[in-house]
Amino acid sequence: MSRTVKSATYLTLLLLLATLSAFPQDRKQSLSEEDIRSYLAGGSGCKPEDVNVDNLEYFDFTGEGVDEAVVVASTCATGTAGPDVHAVLSRRSDGSIIELKMPAPSEKQQVVLLGRVFSDLSVEDALLVQTFHDTSGREDPLIIKYRWSGKDREFHPVDVKTPQRYKTSFDCDRATAGVEAAVCYSSEVAALDIQVDGMYKRWLDSLNDAESDVLRSEQRDWLRKRNLICGSDWAIVECLSILYRARLLELGAFKHLHP
Repeated sequence: MSRTVKSATYLTLLLLLATLSAFPQDRKQSLSEEDIRSYLAGGSGCKPEDVNVDNLEYFDFTGEGVDEAVVVASTCATGTAGPDVHAVLSRRSDGSIIELKMPAPSEKQQVVLLGRVFSDLSVEDALLVQTFHDTSGREDPLIIKYRWSGKDREFHPVDVKTPQRYKTSFDCDRATAGVEAAVCYSSEVAALDIQVDGMYKRWLDSLNDAESDVLRSEQRDWLRKRNLICGSDWAIVECLSILYRARLLELGAFKHLHP
């Protein structure tokens, strides 16, 4: 081949490369939906066809040029409980799949969630967003946003949104998860709690010692039953509302019930 032909061929290749680089290339998605189903099936004992991918988004959190898969999925192990997989999956250089580390909500954050709890994962402004829902009727009671740390090789929370807390008859700073948290974080139940406490204390101020002892014993028994009945109820706010309203009627009729 002559020098002139070689030069022409070389020039043609350069022009071709320049032309290709002028067009944006599609980003390579690290994992297909089929890959994800196979991976999740292996970890749950399900068949790939029994894994349902409820939501799937892609984003390059690590900055390594390949998108990670943000996955919300349901395996055969979940039954009727809803999606049991909330993960960010990535492919190693050897082809294996790993889950990027994401911290679970702290005990202080979880205390705001009432009844049955569900969550979603999404991508927003280069952040991983975990949005929690529960059966309290409130809209998105807990939202945590995470940023990937290349140094620690894990996600770190950078923003946490929690619901409003309401005034009650007790110190909500000391409230534990379950019934006490439901009273603190439900406007309806918190208001009923104040009413019950107010009526209870007004009766104590007007009763003799024997009657006051009876009332205190009944109130302690009611609180114990309240915790027992509603503590395991997924519709905890509705359960508490019913019991508090019934207690108001009982307190209003105290003298008739104890002539």
